[in-house]
Amino acid sequence: MNFDTIKFQRFFSKSMYKTLKLPMGEMTFLKDFINDNRGDLYPVIAKDNECIERLENNRYSVQNGMVERMFTRFFPYATYEISFCELNGRCGFVFHLADQKAELIYGEDSLSFFDGESEQKEVLSKPLTCQNLIVSCRPGAFDVYLTKNDTPKYFCTFKSKAFANSNEKKLFDQGYVSLIIKGKAVINSVSSYIDCGISQADIRAICYENGEPIFENGKIYFTASVRIQEGGFQGVFSLTPSLSNIEFTGALFFDCGDGFWRNYLASSLLYNRKTKEWYLWTSSFEHKHILCHASFKGEPRFGVNVIDVTMMEPADNEDATAFVGFKGDEDPDFYYNEETKKWNMAICRIPPLTGKYRYMFFESDKPFSDYKYIGQGYEGAETGGSFVNIEGETVFVCGNSFEKRANYRIYTKDGMHEAKFDFDDGGFRGWGTIIPVNMGSRRRYFWLTFDRHNGSSYNWSYGNIYCFEAEL
Repeated sequence: MNFDTIKFQRFFSKSMYKTLKLPMGEMTFLKDFINDNRGDLYPVIAKDNECIERLENNRYSVQNGMVERMFTRFFPYATYEISFCELNGRCGFVFHLADQKAELIYGEDSLSFFDGESEQKEVLSKPLTCQNLIVSCRPGAFDVYLTKNDTPKYFCTFKSKAFANSNEKKLFDQGYVSLIIKGKAVINSVSSYIDCGISQADIRAICYENGEPIFENGKIYFTASVRIQEGGFQGVFSLTPSLSNIEFTGALFFDCGDGFWRNYLASSLLYNRKTKEWYLWTSSFEHKHILCHASFKGEPRFGVNVIDVTMMEPADNEDATAFVGFKGDEDPDFYYNEETKKWNMAICRIPPLTGKYRYMFFESDKPFSDYKYIGQGYEGAETGGSFVNIEGETVFVCGNSFEKRANYRIYTKDGMHEAKFDFDDGGFRGWGTIIPVNMGSRRRYFWLTFDRHNGSSYNWSYGNIYCFEAEL
């Protein structure tokens, strides 16, 4: 196959800024929960005697005084949103952990935050009406967005040492979130969800053990990093090939044995049909920055899941060909080679002698241990590699280079080739995620990648999504 003449054509590109959501909860205003004594949809946490509440026309209104009602459970990576059509007072959320709470309240010309240890305030340039207050959580911080023309716009971040460990299971498992209103307000809706972040990156197909992408009910599935205002977490998405409808289907978190739900990224996820287990390698950016792995039975593609992982043994030498956890290891991929009866694995690693990322290749009789070094990529700045079967040959495709856009390498038995595109993808060091799919009587190849635009001031807050296609 002559990769030097094959050209991938741009199919679509898109930016997804907090547009896709995994619903976690919502307040419903259809029933009179205020006066119902046979159930308690939203229990009162605190209420002034003079407070008057009403439910009319599927809206919730408060006339005066103060009321706080329990809304839903707290989750350290969830987003909480209030839509109000009238506000002559203040409204917001109270976030409760097992032993801490924080108030974030909007009204008139400012936002205020108080967590028992610090009090913060951000002033609005002018009062806003018919507005949505959106609060996205992460450990130690609350990112606030306000809508403008129905679009979320970042406003500010409140840092909180009291919530620095909000991702510890024993703390957030006992937590909840309540709606608080002070004064007069008319509320359209209150909801909780996990959203797709301000951008997405690190795309990799979810496959069977032999590296064949899972194609079910007309959809392919892939993992991708959900970039939030600072940091991120592992998201799961689906795509209907030949269409541009990307769906957000799940979020993965990881416990390395310390009781915290970590937000590791860049996962390689396989389903082993022989053992009926999921196999996973992922990058522990938040914890030691080495690789970790897991095998488990549950379905990880849908909903919010936590996976118990085992960390690699940290490196105690500078031999970049050793199968140990080097600080900085990332972007792993692996599959079972049916011809050699071996597991093959690729690790993106920084060899001490060069100081630049390069792929190291290993093979083993086991999916998670006893790997032996078999080779490495060329010098460069490699990233985001995937094993892909193209017309019967397994090749390795990765991104490379900060110096020029759309610089991708395809490693084959004949050597290394550079991919060609009809339009530059707009980014540097994208990912080599080629996904072959049998559609009708033809086999089509979809290439999902991303650019490195700055979604926020956070250094790794890229990317917009691109899809290319080729029929080989």
